[in-house]
Amino acid sequence: MNYLSQYSIPLNGLDSNKEYKYSFVVNDAFFDFFEKSLIKGGSLDVQVKLNKKSTSLNMEIRISGNVVLPCDRCLDDYNQEIDFADNIAVALSDETNFDTNEDFVTLDRNANEINISQFIYEFSHFALPFIHYHPNDKNGNPTCNPEMLRIIEEHSVHISENNIFDVVDARWEKLIEIKKENDVNNN
Repeated sequence: MNYLSQYSIPLNGLDSNKEYKYSFVVNDAFFDFFEKSLIKGGSLDVQVKLNKKSTSLNMEIRISGNVVLPCDRCLDDYNQEIDFADNIAVALSDETNFDTNEDFVTLDRNANEINISQFIYEFSHFALPFIHYHPNDKNGNPTCNPEMLRIIEEHSVHISENNIFDVVDARWEKLIEIKKENDVNNN
């Protein structure tokens, strides 16, 4: 049995023009199944409202909980809260195709179930912020790995108000001298 089969919704016996509700739990094992997942784990609650029509399905999917992400600044994992909801329109067709360029996906009208694991995976990633940082503490200071922050600061180049580099890494000093000489010679 495929691990992701637990995220299937049976369609046989569902009456048209009626709403059905389903709940799913997502944990670390779910994200382990996807090799290239940015999300390293988590605990999510997935609520699905399915409205069946004679030639289509409409699913409202809500995902909420916490996921584990690598911090973009210090590379340590941290917990990120997410909450995301969206609708999926499913047209019953001659074939199943979840990769359409349309506003809907297609499902073979003879299918006995619809597996929503791909939607859960994609929606959980849609819910992520663009930048993944540890949250700041109550004083506004980063809660990242302090050793990594020290290393970043040690190798950073800072620009002052006058666009003059304040060199933190001594290897940049010679390049700055060459740039200053070029600026003087070109003026």
